[in-house]
Amino acid sequence: MTQSSVAARFVGTWQLLESYSERASGRAPFPLGTKVLGRINYDAAGNMAAQLMGNDRQPFSSRDPREVSDREYREAFQTYTAYFGTYEINEAEGSVVHHVLGATVPNWPGNDQLRFFELKDDLLILRTPPMRGNDGEKSVHTLVWQKVI
Repeated sequence: MTQSSVAARFVGTWQLLESYSERASGRAPFPLGTKVLGRINYDAAGNMAAQLMGNDRQPFSSRDPREVSDREYREAFQTYTAYFGTYEINEAEGSVVHHVLGATVPNWPGNDQLRFFELKDDLLILRTPPMRGNDGEKSVHTLVWQKVI
């Protein structure tokens, strides 16, 4: 089975250039602050993995994780996210579904993450469907990736 040209363009390693949330009230940093590092990988066999972390994470107070406070663990968890699984592209809808097998967020495995995509030169732009936040306002989260290899 041969890949479509769109599917072939997904394959590779992508680095995060920009992440933000668009709302009626304006644009805000998302999901891990204003400076975020990230990589997402797609392979030709249909596997994917993504990792994102805030760039200003504080080091633990101890080299031994058993000596770290609950507050430090919470902060570390809230400034890093990762998941892996398989993916399917729907060219007609301009969407990709990540079928999550494992993740830092315990309720993601076994569920799907839908993203709408746009490919521009060496950029992959992924957007979530509109999501309602705790304040009731809807937002679309956008991640802009640049192809590394």
